[in-house]
Amino acid sequence: MGIVEEAHQLKEQKVTDFLSEAQARRELTDAIRMLERANVVDYNGHFSARVGENRVLINSGPSVRGALQESDIIAIDMDGKPLDGNIPPPLEFHLHTEIYRARPDVMSVVHTHPRWSTYLSMTGTKYQPVFAQGVLLGDIPLFDSPNSINTKPMGEALAKAMGQGPSILLKSHGVTVVGSDVVEAFTLAVYLEENSERQYMAMQIGKPYVFSKEEQELCRQKLWTRSLFKKTWDHYRSKL
Repeated sequence: MGIVEEAHQLKEQKVTDFLSEAQARRELTDAIRMLERANVVDYNGHFSARVGENRVLINSGPSVRGALQESDIIAIDMDGKPLDGNIPPPLEFHLHTEIYRARPDVMSVVHTHPRWSTYLSMTGTKYQPVFAQGVLLGDIPLFDSPNSINTKPMGEALAKAMGQGPSILLKSHGVTVVGSDVVEAFTLAVYLEENSERQYMAMQIGKPYVFSKEEQELCRQKLWTRSLFKKTWDHYRSKL
């Protein structure tokens, strides 16, 4: 069974097991700092976790991503209203909340403005799986607008364009990745950008080898595991 089919099955299930709020705060803080050090998040990236029916944790709009603290993680409702204070969320909070509304299987969303995958989307170059972990992102759709996802209709359109897959490229803008938890979303975001870098660099000297359908299926079977996602997480966390 491929990841799209698995995601479709999960979508039919009712969400009952939300992420622990204390754990989600710690992991979001680490994840954003790790992505900033890896040049995947810049001064505007944001990462969220669903911790209740109407409660989402996300880094605040004013937060400094490279020096993020747990106190910079705020709680909002599904309409973007701060629940535990008056610090505003990122302007693109609709990107997160509309994906959560459309995808009961998703527990974490990350939106970044990375270099390599954005080179692909700004030139109309299709993302191709050119290394094993990059296969896990599947056939990534393109959201055909460079505009900020800062309204509910834009968020709804993005969620619809993403479908049941784990990621979507936003033309000349960035990328959005989802997961069943923070570790999974983080790891897939890292894999996507590493694959994009390898694809871009290989294109400078020739035509990159793209994994066959059979090779891709084998990669999904062997590499989509919690233990390997955690191994990637631990590698990046050791650099903090």
